[in-house]
Amino acid sequence: MKNLQLINLEAVDNIIYPESYDQTTLFSPVTHIFTDFKYVKPLIIEADTLAMDALNLMAKAHVQMKIVVSENNDFLGIISTKELSEQSMVTEVAKGIEREEILVRDMMLSRLTLQAFDLDSLQYANVRDVITSLKSYNMSHCLVVDREHHHIRGVISSSDIARKLHLPIVVNTKMSFKMLFEAISDKI
Repeated sequence: MKNLQLINLEAVDNIIYPESYDQTTLFSPVTHIFTDFKYVKPLIIEADTLAMDALNLMAKAHVQMKIVVSENNDFLGIISTKELSEQSMVTEVAKGIEREEILVRDMMLSRLTLQAFDLDSLQYANVRDVITSLKSYNMSHCLVVDREHHHIRGVISSSDIARKLHLPIVVNTKMSFKMLFEAISDKI
């Protein structure tokens, strides 16, 4: 057995954070900005959750998107703060639904309307490729699908990319890939 020595901390001034070592650039592999559900638990919400509760939960967790699942945990779609906006709520109320009865399922983007990146196509892509590909869609999130295994593998978020590229983010603004592209356009 090895005898370990303790050392004095008087000469230690700083704490290291992952950001100190994060060297993500526009030419980094997509793996640097991809939230892989193989390693990170996906943020999910049940379709029968009240929309107002979903918005409050997302605000408390500081997230802008969740994956919507059925009570059996089947993938149904996504919901973001964009779909849960006041304007969207008013639209639902105009349809005759009481505000307190609006569910996530009433406001989500159905999986039938969504598009995603194929995991295999990202293998040789870099951060710049992702930003350039998605700027025209004005999206803030994009799912990544493992078609071989028929499941959602992860998500790419424009706010995560901006943070990893050390770009300034206005907290109250929903970062889109278009905004991200504009912020880095002089670097491309």
